[in-house]
Amino acid sequence: MSMKTILPWILVVALGAGVAALYFSNSTKDAELAKAREQAQQVETLRTQLDEVQKQVASQTEQVASLKKDNEELLRLRNQVRQIADEKAQLTKQMQAAQSAQNGAQQQLQNLQSANQQLRRSFQQEQQVAQRNVCINNLRLLDSAKQTWALQNNKQANAVPNLQDITGYLPNHQMVICPAEGQYSLNAVNTAPTCSIPGHALTQ
Repeated sequence: MSMKTILPWILVVALGAGVAALYFSNSTKDAELAKAREQAQQVETLRTQLDEVQKQVASQTEQVASLKKDNEELLRLRNQVRQIADEKAQLTKQMQAAQSAQNGAQQQLQNLQSANQQLRRSFQQEQQVAQRNVCINNLRLLDSAKQTWALQNNKQANAVPNLQDITGYLPNHQMVICPAEGQYSLNAVNTAPTCSIPGHALTQ
């Protein structure tokens, strides 16, 4: 066989081998490209997931900060509630003490009012007794002046003098006055003078 006859076949075989090699090379590249695309897709997916995780972490961080702040606020409110409870207990004790003092003061006031009323009644009674005694003494003076007038002027027992008749026979020549503002009646010589106030009377 001549070289000219073999050479074309060698070229054909070489070309076929090259084509096969190229085919296999392209297939490998396609597989690697597909694999690279798949990995890129996975990476993108991971990035997306990472972003979501970061967002969740940020949200959770904000929630933790908010919860921490709420917890601090809760602790502050608890302290305030405790302080208010302590103040309330103190105020309750003070109010009870004030009420007790007020009750004591009211009792003392009632006692003083009762004592004052008793003193008033006692004073009024003593004043009434003193006024009655003064008035009775005035009636004695009137009766004595009337009897002296009747004796010196030869008056009968049924004669009735007026105030001008007996004034000169009274002490300091002045008419006597009832301290309780009673009105005197001289009456007849044989009848004791009287006062308009009940109880102001001479006993025969």
